[in-house]
Amino acid sequence: MMRWRAMRSRCRRTPPKAPAMTATVLRSWSAVLRALRPYLLFILLWPMAGAGVAAACWFILLENLDSERTAVEQKTLRATEDAARNLEQAMKRNLSMVDQVLMLIRLRWQATGTVRLGDFNSLLDPAGRPLNISIFGSDGKLRMTNARDLWPPGLLARVPTLSFFTTHLLRSADDLFIGMPQEDSIGTGNAVRLSRKLLNAAAEFDGVVAVSFATDSLVADYDELLLGQRGFLGAVDSAGVIRAFKVGAPFERMRALPRSLVQAMAAPQGNAFIGSGDFSDGRNRYVSWKAIDQFPLMVVAGADQEDALALFRARERAMYQTGIGASFALLLFVLAGMSLSVRLAMHRHRVDLAQDAYRKATEASREGFFIAAPVFGPNGRVIDYITVDCNEQGAAMSHSTRERMLGARLSTVASTIPLAPAMALLERAMAGGSAQGEIELDDGQGEGPARQVQVNAVRAGEVLAITVRDVTMEKAHLIQLERKNFEDVLTALPNRAWVARHLPQAVARAIDDGTLVALLFVDLDGFKSVNDTFGHAAGDELLQVVAKRLKVAVRPGDHVARIGGDEFIVILEHLRDSAEAAHVAGRIVQAFHAGISIGAGTATIGTSIGISICPGDAHDGDALLRHADIAMYEVKTSGKNRYKFFDPAFYGVLQQRQLRESDLRTAIRDGQFVMYYQPRVRTATMEVCSVEALVRWNHPTAGTLQPDAFIPLAEETGLIVALGELIVDAVCAQIAAWRREGYPPLPVSINVSSRQFNERDMHALFVQALQRHDVAPECVEIELTESTMLHDPGRTAQNLQAIHAMGIKLLVDDFGTGYSSLSMLQQLDFDILKVDKSFTRRLGVDRQGEILFSAIITMAHALGMKVVAEGVERREQVELLARLQCDELQGYYVARPADAARVRSDCMQRAASL
Repeated sequence: MMRWRAMRSRCRRTPPKAPAMTATVLRSWSAVLRALRPYLLFILLWPMAGAGVAAACWFILLENLDSERTAVEQKTLRATEDAARNLEQAMKRNLSMVDQVLMLIRLRWQATGTVRLGDFNSLLDPAGRPLNISIFGSDGKLRMTNARDLWPPGLLARVPTLSFFTTHLLRSADDLFIGMPQEDSIGTGNAVRLSRKLLNAAAEFDGVVAVSFATDSLVADYDELLLGQRGFLGAVDSAGVIRAFKVGAPFERMRALPRSLVQAMAAPQGNAFIGSGDFSDGRNRYVSWKAIDQFPLMVVAGADQEDALALFRARERAMYQTGIGASFALLLFVLAGMSLSVRLAMHRHRVDLAQDAYRKATEASREGFFIAAPVFGPNGRVIDYITVDCNEQGAAMSHSTRERMLGARLSTVASTIPLAPAMALLERAMAGGSAQGEIELDDGQGEGPARQVQVNAVRAGEVLAITVRDVTMEKAHLIQLERKNFEDVLTALPNRAWVARHLPQAVARAIDDGTLVALLFVDLDGFKSVNDTFGHAAGDELLQVVAKRLKVAVRPGDHVARIGGDEFIVILEHLRDSAEAAHVAGRIVQAFHAGISIGAGTATIGTSIGISICPGDAHDGDALLRHADIAMYEVKTSGKNRYKFFDPAFYGVLQQRQLRESDLRTAIRDGQFVMYYQPRVRTATMEVCSVEALVRWNHPTAGTLQPDAFIPLAEETGLIVALGELIVDAVCAQIAAWRREGYPPLPVSINVSSRQFNERDMHALFVQALQRHDVAPECVEIELTESTMLHDPGRTAQNLQAIHAMGIKLLVDDFGTGYSSLSMLQQLDFDILKVDKSFTRRLGVDRQGEILFSAIITMAHALGMKVVAEGVERREQVELLARLQCDELQGYYVARPADAARVRSDCMQRAASL
């Protein structure tokens, strides 16, 4: 029973603490318990039966284990008894043999006073070795021996005091003396001496004869199969002192037997279980003993408990595991049975509740409910349906009462319920098991829209369960939602969602019918100006007027939609050729030639129209819309206020532009740009006074590209801002590198566009770059075109004054090609005026060019600015510019643009030649 309780304690699991339950959970559990109360006894039979089965099985298991353990222990005790009995017999034989030898030597000694030890050479000890015989005189001196090595001088000197000698000397008894085991003198192990006293002819003490042999040979060989690895065999005296000992697995040799075992060995033979760690190695053993007849010794045999029970322990563990597994399986089976019983009980309870609720709900529901049975004709076909049951709501839908509807046939209420669709739906339900559909009901008054009802019929045996729900309001609501989803709020035109739904259908119809469908993408020209000038409210009003004009301009049956902002779509179907689409597009363009009157004034706008035809330009709605958009973009880029058909060639150019824009973004991100530098020289001395930084693009596939190939695209897309930041940083880094290499300072001019000034704080940009690379402001110059000063002049002037105050020189680039304000030039205090190369090209060609250039130089000098002539390519131009007192020259005649290393070496060579 103790093992049963221990097993239970190992298998016990502490149940988790129940969480705090809310009142809702308590009520839910209370409802579940009420539902299960009628079936509670049946449900509880499962755990009770399972507990009974588990208890019986565990009881049988533990009883069997107990019986097996007892059998194993008894078997082990019998084994130790057999070992002790065998050892007793063997030791008795050995001791008797040795004693007989000793008696024989004694008799010969007493008779003759001497003995020939050689006569005993054929006698062997229990281990099969010659007997070691030694004879000592009455004075304790060695008389003779056949084992001199056993008696070293030190030991011989102590013989008179050794126990084997003194015992015979002092005792009158003439018996065999078995000495304590002693380590022999040759170090081979413990040895035991058996001795008897020698008498002379007068029967007086005349010495001692002793036989020595190893203690291990006194005890029979140890049988590990019988006593296990940690058992033992031994011989002890009556005091429990060990005289001989053999063990299984090596462990510390016992000096004495446990006290409890010595006490038990008061009987001449027996067995006992010695536990509680009495043995010196702390292990428990089964022990048997037996006294050796005629000798003062007892044999002892012991078997280790763990060794003896090893197989039993393994089987016990296996049976416990099997029992636990079976208990767990039984628990799962019980839980599954309980779960199934609970589910069946809850299902039955829910069915009862559902039936009760259904009876109540059918009366309170807004849906009509009917039970109808088929009426068969003579040929076995269904010719009508009769109402078996219905609720008041269903009767009301038929403009009748429940009492009048019961037993009524469908054909008799056909005045309110259309007979043909109703019969068809019920026939499908009878044939297929279920059917649903929508039917229009006559309101019986002929006023207003017909009511829409949704009918769902399910076959149950030979009758139909029919539910009828009025969906008139839902249908109206869906129509309204659809109208809102597909209608532009501002203009009441169809919106983008409507176009996405309708356009694929129009394309499919055109392909099926063999006709054309055209898509006109209409974008308003000048609408942004109206918004900026008159405000967004005026812009909304303008869009409403535009929507009306578009609807007037198109044909009846054409669709106008607004897809967002100032963009409209016109879908033309059933066209015979593209000329019809062009005619409609022309009418739309013409409709907006006149101004549009709105509350804030008169707005002047135009229309840019792109046209795409299907089939031809596209074969699906998305491509049709995309190609029309591309055609409209071509109109925008080539003059506006007209229409164009989709042109695949322009599409290719546009794709190429988009690809180049993508490449440009990648180039800015990956740093594919390098800087070239073109020197400027003083006209009088041809000494280099500055260099202009010019960017080049090392395209991975197209090679080195000049600025004309990508700067306009960068300006248009806004990428010029990021590119400009790279250039400023690269130039400042190069100036710092030249300084570290020991070159004298040389100003570098950087081109800055108007868009950079509009979208970036250029003052902060230059401050950060100069500080980052530790460059003096005097080493940097900024070149601006005249257009830079026209957009937001106030903000531009403020930025330029802050930059100029830092010490950075300001240059007007390409002067003469744009519009400049002389007052702005004077106000901003520009340092240098760079005359466009178109003026330089005319020098030496006609007199007018020389006069114009002279006037520019005179004006610039009057404003305190130096003048640089750009595009100098001939010696004749240099001489004319020197005569006109132009300050500096730049062009291919002076030097071509070069990379950083070459331009500095050229500058050094030019300085050396001067």
